[in-house]
Amino acid sequence: MKTKNTSPDNDIIASTEKKLRNVRTCLYILVLAAIAKIAMTDFYEANFRTWINVGVIFLIVFLVLSIEMSLRKKLRAEKKKEENRLYEHPL
Repeated sequence: MKTKNTSPDNDIIASTEKKLRNVRTCLYILVLAAIAKIAMTDFYEANFRTWINVGVIFLIVFLVLSIEMSLRKKLRAEKKKEENRLYEHPL
């Protein structure tokens, strides 16, 4: 039987990929919730609280987007580091 060599770098990459999947799932749910909230909003009788709710939803979506971008950058850096490590010390 073949066994996979697991290194701490592979564990970091796997955990970062898992976090990225979870953040994307959260983002999709938030976008759907935002669309549903805006679709149910009655803008004819709009008051200040309605606009605050819509603004808060957009702020949360942008926050999750920024978290996703930072995780994507971290994943890219970890993969590049892993590739450099493999080229320096081939098995």
